[in-house]
Amino acid sequence: MNRAALLLILKIGVSVGLLTYLLYTTDLTALYRRLRSGDTALLVGAALLYGLILLLSTWRWQLLLKAQGFDAPMGRLSATYLVATFFNNFLPSNIGGDVIRVRDGSELTGSTTASLAVVAIDRILGLGALYLLAVGAYLFGGPVLQDLAGARPALLVLGVVFGVMAYVFFRPGIARRLVALSGLGSRPWVRQRFEVVQGAVHVYRRQMLAIWSAFGASVALQALLVCYYYDIAQSLGIAVPLSACFLIVPLCNLVQTIPISFNGWGLRESVFILYFGQLGLSRDGALALSLVGAGLIVLLSLSGAVVWTSRGAAPSR
Repeated sequence: MNRAALLLILKIGVSVGLLTYLLYTTDLTALYRRLRSGDTALLVGAALLYGLILLLSTWRWQLLLKAQGFDAPMGRLSATYLVATFFNNFLPSNIGGDVIRVRDGSELTGSTTASLAVVAIDRILGLGALYLLAVGAYLFGGPVLQDLAGARPALLVLGVVFGVMAYVFFRPGIARRLVALSGLGSRPWVRQRFEVVQGAVHVYRRQMLAIWSAFGASVALQALLVCYYYDIAQSLGIAVPLSACFLIVPLCNLVQTIPISFNGWGLRESVFILYFGQLGLSRDGALALSLVGAGLIVLLSLSGAVVWTSRGAAPSR
């Protein structure tokens, strides 16, 4: 058994184990009643919100490509983004869709490495926006949110991570020195691709208006994602403050990037129960909110499978 297969089995095991434990320790009758109580109109509203999130995400990607001098129509990028969303939800990795975007983007940029740099900046801006929303909710949410166990340490650790990334981006030469110290710069293959990535980063340093616009779009779409989960909560008759959602949902999404489960299943539900439970939400309510929110996204992402099939394309390894 190769390493990739072993990691996949371990991730599935973690997700199945966590979900089994959570279901075993939850009142399943109450959970079933909660799931059946969903308001259809509000769920449709949540689906529309998610569609707006996808549209805004595609526009951000287009903006970052244009800053590099590559003009791409929204229709083409939207089709790719739908396919990428499908693979994000059905491949055993939450970056599976990025592989699709890098592949399709390389047809525009003429370079897989340059396309990877654009997608990486796109990802980092999205994660940074999540962190900004979580910090804002923590600082202005009052003592109730500030007393949530584990919230402050998590925000501090993430703050260090994003601070280091921002320092490397805004200080030219830092990344080059790090590569030189690591010894990787002596390898021609690494050095060639590093120069391509550095070239893309230098362009973004000169196009700060595009970067700030893309970051603003990231903040807006992440705020829409919070509203998406808040709408799901309202549809299930779950009374949660919107301010709490602005802290817990971004924190949960940041935790999901840790590659220890199958696309965050089990891990996401655990975080929802941990934090919403401290706010007085019942275990079945927090679990229902997570399952319905994530499940609806999975269902909506099936549209990407239709696009992918109609294109007659298959993802490259």
